[in-house]
Amino acid sequence: MSKYVKPTPLALPVDGGVAVGSLAQAKRHKRRFDGVITIEDPKCRPNMRLRFARDPGQSHLVLQFEDVDTDSLGIRVATAEQVREAIDFARQFTDRSLLVHCFHGVGRSAGIALSILADRFGAGKEVSALDQLLAVRPEVTPNLVVVKLADELLGRSGFLIEAVARWEATAPGLKEARDSRMKFACSRPELYARF
Repeated sequence: MSKYVKPTPLALPVDGGVAVGSLAQAKRHKRRFDGVITIEDPKCRPNMRLRFARDPGQSHLVLQFEDVDTDSLGIRVATAEQVREAIDFARQFTDRSLLVHCFHGVGRSAGIALSILADRFGAGKEVSALDQLLAVRPEVTPNLVVVKLADELLGRSGFLIEAVARWEATAPGLKEARDSRMKFACSRPELYARF
């Protein structure tokens, strides 16, 4: 298991910017952003949800899927429809601020944020999109199911997947962190929502 890493402070909202954060950070700062994408567990308890009061001031998209890096375990992971919905939602905020968060702000939100950045940067700029993600949240390990789906949806022919794989090969501790998460998912499947 990798050592605990103190979360990066949440990036300030900027027009056209994509911030990535944890649930705790999102609860404190959600109203500072023009739009918010929440990714939560399918079995999320009400006190672990981020919601806005009946105020039309913020646009809010909520997606539910588990943070598992493979679709081979029968666990409810991201779907192509969810990744497409996030990309389409984010297109409304190309000139406004957007916050993407999950529980820790490391896996699922990073995968969705990378999908959005890859869409914004365009084909051939997958490494630049990843660099931008790492600039706002260096401790990320983008969810690989989301990355694969985004690569397919955006027609990137494996280049987005390759950008993440190359970066991870040079980043100490990431393989171990992914292996540890996979081992946990395999040993405790009852903790995850199933398809």
